[in-house]
Amino acid sequence: MVSENNKRQLVIFGIGFFGKKLIEKLPKEWKITAVDIDSSKIEQLQQQFSSRDNVQFIAGDASSILTWKKLELDSVKYIITTIKDSDVSLEVCRIAREVFSLDASLLVLLFNEEEEEKFGRFNASVVKPAEIITSTVISKIEKNYTVAVNIGLGKGEIIEVHIVSRSHLVDRKLKYLKPTRWRIAAIYRNGELIIPSGEEKLKVGDRVVIIGDPVVLENLVNILLKGTPQFPLQFGTNFATVYHPKYRKTFEETAYLKKNSKAHKLLIYPLGRYDIRKDFEYIKENVQNFEVKTPVSSPVELFNQKDSIGVVSIPFKNSHLFSWFRLKKIFTAAAKPFLLSRGNFPYKGIVVSLNCPDPAFLLEIGIEISRLMKLPFEVVYGVMPEELRSIEEQEDLKERNSIISDFEHIYKAGIKYSVLEGNPVKKTLEYMQERSEHLLLVSYDKNEKISPFNPSVPFYIAKNSKTSVLCFPVEESYE
Repeated sequence: MVSENNKRQLVIFGIGFFGKKLIEKLPKEWKITAVDIDSSKIEQLQQQFSSRDNVQFIAGDASSILTWKKLELDSVKYIITTIKDSDVSLEVCRIAREVFSLDASLLVLLFNEEEEEKFGRFNASVVKPAEIITSTVISKIEKNYTVAVNIGLGKGEIIEVHIVSRSHLVDRKLKYLKPTRWRIAAIYRNGELIIPSGEEKLKVGDRVVIIGDPVVLENLVNILLKGTPQFPLQFGTNFATVYHPKYRKTFEETAYLKKNSKAHKLLIYPLGRYDIRKDFEYIKENVQNFEVKTPVSSPVELFNQKDSIGVVSIPFKNSHLFSWFRLKKIFTAAAKPFLLSRGNFPYKGIVVSLNCPDPAFLLEIGIEISRLMKLPFEVVYGVMPEELRSIEEQEDLKERNSIISDFEHIYKAGIKYSVLEGNPVKKTLEYMQERSEHLLLVSYDKNEKISPFNPSVPFYIAKNSKTSVLCFPVEESYE
């Protein structure tokens, strides 16, 4: 779409403040046709831009076919409307697509944001001046946090954060952060660009570009800038659980967790054909800000829901022959954290099991939850007696000891840490027997195959625990 004199062509409808600024800023390589219904304004602009041979002005109604017939539409690459009346802008888009069948790019400056969805059917790109101005002003005021508004979608999915204080995300290898619905795209340090790798760490003073779900990024900023606990918002905004009268304890436990976290809502999925309307009063007594969703036939289906779910809550008892197979299905299907609910709440403390592939990540989460719930936390690691340890097991123990020491230094506080010598599963379960009102945290490698011939320590701890277990499926990232 290039004109005969090799200039790219565009049409601007509405030559008010924004339209005029576009004409001033666009380079001479563009051939511009500017259209406005006010003929007196057109006369003034013709005089003002008389030295610009690449600008043509036409007086006419943007919503009139007669005006459009005056345009050289065959070689137009962009059609821009800056008209404040959204109905007129919508008609511009309709004429371009349906009357003249143009494939030119449509750009709409939208002043009434409630009308945005209407432009989608014409494949028009919407620019909201109010949002751009607001974001620019905020960026000037809050210099540590910038939202990209003129690249990507411009919806807050790209941000830049200047890390000015220490949080539990700082000085951690990126491969242990386990981002869900967000990712670090670039790090700027001492005037240099660093492409993130799994071994890289965030440092105080870094400027970090992050991409991801705008809602998740908004919460992540609070962690990076203030060190404020945000669980479960780094995974999703809501808790979710199935509902049936026989699982009321699970519902109540999930409501308790939601109340003591940063979650926005409790999403309730009726199980099977149960009519949840019978229990509305009971539900309202136990939880604020909930939403009833469509029924599901199994709790595992919650992992496939498109809602912004941070944690899935699943009723689970190790009481029948098929418990192993059911839990394996849950472990395999899970793409986000999940609670194996056994109803032992309110909690008196948090226990973090470091028998996992990512001890730093799980310790960070445990500390965050304990801060939110104002509960004491402790850490355990099961390992074979020294005389029976392999070299790899010895190195794993050293790594965990080092991580504990590192976190004590970061938080300037001691951590209750117990090394349990013996079978890791058996010793951890014995330890938890005296903590029947504690919440246990485990994590596991999402890619590890679970079978009787390949026993997974986190799997068997979660399966045989008498207390509720919060499980985190993780995968290596930034590799």
